[in-house]
Amino acid sequence: MFDAQKSFEENLEAFKAACEGIDADCAKILFDNIAILIKHGADRDARTLFNKEVKKALDALPTKEEAE
Repeated sequence: MFDAQKSFEENLEAFKAACEGIDADCAKILFDNIAILIKHGADRDARTLFNKEVKKALDALPTKEEAE
């Protein structure tokens, strides 16, 4: 998937497409929040905020029972 000849943005788009093919809901959550890490780096505060936002989005997904 990763291609050293491509830019970060191109590789990120390829990764996004692969994730969407596996689980579109989770891919949306990841890519709705990845800008936190891109903007602030992977320092502790950024990781904490990223994890908080992802958890909030995951918690908002319907449960299996709600989806049926």
